[in-house]
Amino acid sequence: MGRWTTTDHNQNSSARRTKLNLSKIRTLFFETTDSLELSRKHRPDYLLVVLIMALALIGLIVLFSITPALTNGNDAESLNFMLRQGLFLTIGLVAFFIASKIPLDFWRKHGVKVFILAFFVCFILPIMGWLNISLARCTYGACRWYSLGNIGTFQPAEFLKFGTVLFVAGFLAVRTAQSKLNSIKESLLPLGLITFMSLFVIVVMQKDLGTGISLVAIVLTQLIIAGVKLKMIFLSIASLSITGIMAILIAPHRLARIATFLGQGNETADYHINQAMIALGSGGMTGRGLGQSVQAFGWLPEAIHDSIFAILGETLGFIGLVVIILIFAMLLRRIISKVDFLENTYLRLIVAGIFGWLVAHVVMNIGAMTYLLPLTGITLPLVSFGGTSMLFIMMSLGVVFGISRYTLHNKVKLEEGGEHASSVRGRRFGRPHYTNRSDSR
Repeated sequence: MGRWTTTDHNQNSSARRTKLNLSKIRTLFFETTDSLELSRKHRPDYLLVVLIMALALIGLIVLFSITPALTNGNDAESLNFMLRQGLFLTIGLVAFFIASKIPLDFWRKHGVKVFILAFFVCFILPIMGWLNISLARCTYGACRWYSLGNIGTFQPAEFLKFGTVLFVAGFLAVRTAQSKLNSIKESLLPLGLITFMSLFVIVVMQKDLGTGISLVAIVLTQLIIAGVKLKMIFLSIASLSITGIMAILIAPHRLARIATFLGQGNETADYHINQAMIALGSGGMTGRGLGQSVQAFGWLPEAIHDSIFAILGETLGFIGLVVIILIFAMLLRRIISKVDFLENTYLRLIVAGIFGWLVAHVVMNIGAMTYLLPLTGITLPLVSFGGTSMLFIMMSLGVVFGISRYTLHNKVKLEEGGEHASSVRGRRFGRPHYTNRSDSR
C-alpha cells in the first residue's frame, strides 16, 4: 500500500500537462482573475449622453411623422408602430445604463465567452434556415434574424459586433503586454483566422456584406490604435480586400449593386438609388416638413431601415442633414478622443473598436444614400428603426460612457520603442508604460 507506481506517475504527468495546456489557452485568450488597474474615478462624459439622445430623438420624431405612410393611415397599426419604436428606445436606454454600471473587469474576464456565444448564435442561424426551422427568419434567400413571435426579431450579427470588440481588445492587449503585438505567428495569424471565420459566417452563410465590412472596420481600427506596424496593416487590408472582391464576385446581387454604382445597371437595379436621390432632391434646403414625406408611401425601399437618411433629407432638407451629420461627427470625435486620455491598453482598444463600428455604419449608410458608395444593407446608428441594432449600439455606448469615468486629465503617449515599451515586467496585464503630455483635455 502507498507504493508509487508507474501508472500513477504517468497519470499525474498527464494531468499536469493538461493543466498547463489549459492555462496556456486561458492566457492566450486573456481570461484572467487579476483585477483591471484603473485610473482615478471621476464624473463621466455627460456630453455623450446629450449627443446620443439628440440623434435618437431626431430619429424617433421623423419615424413617427411617416407612420401614416407606413401603415396606410391605419390608426391601430400606427399606434402599434410608435409603441414598438418607443419600446426599442426604452430598452436601449436601459441597456446603456446597465452597461455603463457593469464593472469593466467583467467585460475583460468574460469577453471570450461573449464572443463565442455571439459566434455560435450567428453560425447556427443559417443552418436552422436551411433545415426550415421556424425560429429562423429568412428573406430573399438570406437568414439573418431569429423570429421571436409577437416580440419581434433578433439579429445576432449585431451581437457578434459587440463580442468582436471585446475579444479583439483583450487579445491585442495581451499581445501588447507580452511584446508580441507584431508577431505574425502569435498575434496576426490567430486573429486573422478568427476574423476570417466570423466573416465566413456573416458574409457567406448569412449573405450580409454590410455587417462583414463593419466587422473589418472594428478589427482594423483596433489594430491601428494598438500600434501594429503599418506594413502589417497594409497586408491585412490587402488580404481582406481580396476576400471582399471574392465575396462580391460569387454573389449576383452584389455584382448588380456595383454595376449600378458604376452607372452600368438597369431600371430594376437602379430603382432603389433613384428613389433615394428623388427623396433627397425633393427635400431641398429646408425639407418638406414633418408628416409630408412622399417617398415613405411605398416608393423608397426600406424607408425606415437602410434608407432612413434619404427620408431625413426629404423631411428636414439639406440644412437638417448637415445638423445630423454634425451631431454624428461630434459624437464620434468625443468617443475617439477618449483614447488619448486612457492609460489602460484594454480600455483604449474597447473605445477604438466601438468607434470603428459606428464609423462604418455612418459612412456606409450615408455614402450609399448619397450615391458616394454602392448600396449596402446597413442601418444608421440610433436613428433607423429596429430593436437589435438599438440594443447593442446603446450597450456599446454605455460601455464607452462607463470607461469615460477613468480618463486622465492629461494626454498619454506610448514611450518610444513601440511594443517593447509595453513589457509586462513589473506591471500587470494591460498596463503598458506611458508618459504624460502637458496637453489638457
